[in-house]
Amino acid sequence: MAANPTTDGVLVAWTTLPTREEADQLAAGAVAARLAACAQVEGPVRSHYVWEGQAQAEDEYRITFKLTATQEPILRTWVHSRHPYAVPQWLAVPATHVSPAYQAWILGVR
Repeated sequence: MAANPTTDGVLVAWTTLPTREEADQLAAGAVAARLAACAQVEGPVRSHYVWEGQAQAEDEYRITFKLTATQEPILRTWVHSRHPYAVPQWLAVPATHVSPAYQAWILGVR
């Protein structure tokens, strides 16, 4: 049976954290809780942004999550409840070109 792209589509989501340790903990926790099939930590990356009217530049560690569309609201809530930032980055987009084997693996993790 083919996967339903509306409910079982693969998403890629991102957040950033201030330290490698915090990023590793959050990534490992999400995978252990089966909220994401995979979480990759990268960094440091240099982020330039405006906060409270002032230009800022900080090193951060980015987590890239691979998950299903149905897991997204649960993972987003879980990440935000554990995140140290007042306004955590959360971006999630559909992965529109996913190999059938990889999609099946992601669907099998939950």
